[in-house]
Amino acid sequence: MSNAFLLRLMHAAELNEQEIEAVEELCRQPREIGAKKYLSRDGDEMVSFPVILSGWAARYQILRNGARQITRLLLPGDAFYFDSSPDGIAIEEVITLSPCKIVNILHSDMRRVIDRFPAVGEAMRSYGCMENAVLSSWVVNVGRRDALERMAHLICESHYRLSMVDPKIGNQIYFPLTQDDLADVLGLTPVHINRKLQQLRQEELITLRSKQLAILDLRTLQQIAGFDPAYLAPRTQMEFEREHLRVVAA
Repeated sequence: MSNAFLLRLMHAAELNEQEIEAVEELCRQPREIGAKKYLSRDGDEMVSFPVILSGWAARYQILRNGARQITRLLLPGDAFYFDSSPDGIAIEEVITLSPCKIVNILHSDMRRVIDRFPAVGEAMRSYGCMENAVLSSWVVNVGRRDALERMAHLICESHYRLSMVDPKIGNQIYFPLTQDDLADVLGLTPVHINRKLQQLRQEELITLRSKQLAILDLRTLQQIAGFDPAYLAPRTQMEFEREHLRVVAA
């Protein structure tokens, strides 16, 4: 099974064969989009929501002084139908950070599927709760953790989220973020980012070459970050996910 969006929903709720087929049908017309392409702009009418089937994207806001704050990284399996105000207008910019495979799902099509298959609606509700939990975690990351803790937490969270759609991912992940991107995620300067990456390398916790990040000591990274994956998983799966994390870290 290679549909990352479907795999994310299946982490959130048990889906039967018909429900799986319905979600697959929603994703039947993906398109390839290059890096640094806009998926939505502030003020766009959101009659559909894009889903990332592969690649990385980001949503962000631009301040009056031109500075950028990335407010969410969108990884394989992520949707961003929450990126609109109550009147259906986008309130942030969304851009690809790498080549992506995207499918746009009409809100009306999703509503029809949810009306027919309530379990899909429950999975989407659970996904929405996870998005809110990630946002809260990011607020804590930027507001209270020091620079090294912020970096370690972002790496641990990204690795865990990717493992949800690829259980065989191991200790190496595709990591297309530039130092400028990392600065805009973590609220630091690129110079500060460079120093912390060097520190993680020198302490033999990671290597990062050609957009490939290898985690050499996941357990220590988790300890530095104070990372607990419970906010990323439904409570019914929490013990399974913690056991999965222990196996990966061993």
